[in-house]
Amino acid sequence: MHNMPDATLPLHEAIAREKRRALTEGTVADALGSVGGVFVVLCVAYAHSAHFALLAWACGMLLVLAGQFAFPRLMARASQQRFLSGYAALGVVLGLAWASCAVLVRPDNFGFEAFVVLALCVVFTAGSVFNAHHLPMLYGFQIAGQGTLALIYALRGGTLNWGIAAGFAILMWTLIGYGRAFHRGFVRAIELGFENARLVGELTAKTQALEQANLAKTRFLASASHDLRQPLHAMSLLIGLLGERARGLGVEDLVQRIGQSTEAMESLLNGILDISRLDAGVERPEPVALPVQELLAGIERQFAPLAAARGLSLRTHAAAHWVRSDRALLARMLDNLVANALRYTERGGVLVGVRPHGDGLAFEVWDSGIGIPADQFDAVFQEFVQLHNPQRDRSLGLGLGLSIVRRTAELLGHRVELCSRHGRGSRFRVIVPRGAPASAAEPALAGARQAEPVAGLRVLVIDDEAPIRFALQGLLDAWGCEGVVARDGADALARLDDGLPVPDAILCDYRFEQGTGVEWVGRLRERLGADVPALIVTGDVTASQLIDIAASDLPVMHKPVSPAALRAWLGRVALTARPAVSG
Repeated sequence: MHNMPDATLPLHEAIAREKRRALTEGTVADALGSVGGVFVVLCVAYAHSAHFALLAWACGMLLVLAGQFAFPRLMARASQQRFLSGYAALGVVLGLAWASCAVLVRPDNFGFEAFVVLALCVVFTAGSVFNAHHLPMLYGFQIAGQGTLALIYALRGGTLNWGIAAGFAILMWTLIGYGRAFHRGFVRAIELGFENARLVGELTAKTQALEQANLAKTRFLASASHDLRQPLHAMSLLIGLLGERARGLGVEDLVQRIGQSTEAMESLLNGILDISRLDAGVERPEPVALPVQELLAGIERQFAPLAAARGLSLRTHAAAHWVRSDRALLARMLDNLVANALRYTERGGVLVGVRPHGDGLAFEVWDSGIGIPADQFDAVFQEFVQLHNPQRDRSLGLGLGLSIVRRTAELLGHRVELCSRHGRGSRFRVIVPRGAPASAAEPALAGARQAEPVAGLRVLVIDDEAPIRFALQGLLDAWGCEGVVARDGADALARLDDGLPVPDAILCDYRFEQGTGVEWVGRLRERLGADVPALIVTGDVTASQLIDIAASDLPVMHKPVSPAALRAWLGRVALTARPAVSG
């Protein structure tokens, strides 16, 4: 079958259409082959038959074959039924035309008669392949042709002629049987193609429905994430401002606890952000040589208090190995694995170790938790799947951690393996290539300069949320910065027109009623005539927006942003702006 049948047609119509296609495509080859057969018979018969009779027979055959050649074009606009009925009639005509070859034979020329009989056997055998696409044509061709020949030889009488007649009858019966078998296979192939087309159509429809559902889910998550991030960002900034103003009042512990609650909400939303960034393809791995001991020390610092609070042990073990990977992405994978292990472990503890594995190193996270059934190994890496959290307790996360691990591993080219026994604990393994030790000249961890003083910096804040503008203004004042706030890009341009000094840094939201943060930063820089350092601070996580920000090469922080992270970025800006600030 060259083309898959149209699943929208009834089966009988699909079969009729395929028969028509096969007959149309095979007509030229069959007609040309028959013309060749006519010329072979003509050449041999020239010395053994009356020339007038031979010429009449040849002209008649060529006329019939020309009609066969033109038949598909003459019936091009006919219905399927008329077309196939016409081919059945054509089969009868062709069979009788070839049977007329018997008139060329003289009883006294046995050698020539044997040649003609053999040639006719070849013709009817070869023709059965073409005619078998349509059983009425097969019957017409074989019965009209070989049936007539069998009758002619039977009427001539004599043992030899009766033998030839019997031979034609047996060959006719055999070729009809063969043709019927071929036709059954041909129709079965059409039926299978028809069924495949129907299944493909159903699968395509279901796939499209799933894609639409996934897009709708992504849009919902992006919208919900943005709307939640805005007030949470304002809350985070206000907590930072409260901490600045409450120093020495004896409420530092209370402010810290409020901050921890905010950070818990941040981690849930950051899970959605991680999924969105991976979906958008804006993560750009930057493999570097990483010391294993440093990575595991960071895990111990981050998770030891949480483990102790849950009455669990957290141990790390690693030799002086180095791996090659992206620092932030690998750390995110390990953090998710350790957090997941602690979340589902009630007794015992968690062990994080590294051991050689082939040409690489395997980071292994062992826990003594509730374990995972073997038939759920694939399911736990899907989004929002939590096998042991039917009540959707948010303290147990959103079910995104392992999905982020799998997607990040695919991005980095690392392999993730899972081994677990239900009720006995689990072991997750991430296999990472080895790396050569870094030279002393390589940069230290990001954030090493977070303590840079920022006093005196002129900072332009552009955000359409009044609580965020209020909180940022208060924080900048507390840090000794000269903060100016604007509700959108047009407001910021107006302030520049009113004589606002050139800022040292710009903190800009992304989504505005008119234009985007990327566009407004570009217009502000054009107005100022300088590439003022700018940071996009946004709650948007949709793929198109993440791609737009990534294409701009502007640094971005996703709401909610901690005051410490903002101050760290301003501290890095201060290093380049320090002469101007000092002056």
